[in-house]
Amino acid sequence: MSTKGGARPNSGRKSKVDEEKVNTIFVNALKQLYNTNNDDTAKITFVKDVLMESQRGQIFIAEHIFGKPKETIEQTTTLSNFNIKELFSFDSDKQ
Repeated sequence: MSTKGGARPNSGRKSKVDEEKVNTIFVNALKQLYNTNNDDTAKITFVKDVLMESQRGQIFIAEHIFGKPKETIEQTTTLSNFNIKELFSFDSDKQ
């Protein structure tokens, strides 16, 4: 039997209840770790302690707050007096 394509058991996104359960477990662990009863205080302290300590953590936070920057590559290829940019130039002289 082929398993390519189609629905498969246990595949796909977990239910919202399962996601909320995991979130609650992590928040409770953070509240115990930082001795606080406030969810937001525990999360903020975690971000300050763990994520802001490394450059990768700072990049992670910045990408989630401000969005990931566009990644563009400027490429010029020349081969035997052939320049790929000439294909895309729209000068009136070359028509």
